[in-house]
Amino acid sequence: MKNTIKNCFIVLLFYCFFTSSIALGQTPSSTASSSPTIAVDKDIQQLKDKIANKVSEIRKQNNKAVSGFVQSIDGNMMKLTNNGEVNQVKFDDTLTKVFKVLGTTKKEIKTDDIAKDDYVIVSGVVTDNIITANVVLIDENFLVDSGKITEINKESYNIKVLTSDKNTYSLDVETGTKQYMVNIKTLLREAIGFSKLKEGDTVHFVVKKTGKEKNNNYSAVKILIIPQEYFIK
Repeated sequence: MKNTIKNCFIVLLFYCFFTSSIALGQTPSSTASSSPTIAVDKDIQQLKDKIANKVSEIRKQNNKAVSGFVQSIDGNMMKLTNNGEVNQVKFDDTLTKVFKVLGTTKKEIKTDDIAKDDYVIVSGVVTDNIITANVVLIDENFLVDSGKITEINKESYNIKVLTSDKNTYSLDVETGTKQYMVNIKTLLREAIGFSKLKEGDTVHFVVKKTGKEKNNNYSAVKILIIPQEYFIK
């Protein structure tokens, strides 16, 4: 990319030099028209515009957005990992903007505020397999899915859920987990306790991914139970 931009500017410099040489080689005349100079200036401007458009096009082609968990930060370099994929990100002191997402708003922070294991979304330009970050968003990575409860462990407060995609999730229902059930008579949502869960019920769940999970085991943030009786009434 850098070589392409450099080549464009070399062409521009050569063109300017060439047209300037023509202008300097002409014999001055008090009656000479200014139209040739205007035409030359117009040609130069058109070439500048073409180069600017080409540079913009190249940048767009090399733009990339990635997400992942911060594995390490060393100076102005950051390494991200996500499902086995590794990306190298470079910070630019004059270019990179960092924001922390807070609900529906975001707050600008500094690169020094980024910490290991943070979940980030990065947008920037790729050069030599390194992304120079334009924007870094620190966010939380949530997984939303649904399936049938296939197993309930009342001692560990854990449920196994089989989704329509044949994925099995192990969900830990903790004291902070928001638990709700649809009342099949009123169709209203009601708060419940763990004892109300039954095998065969449909559960919609929200979990927060930290990048440290193993065997699809997550701590549930929120669950909504739809009793199996709802589908057979």
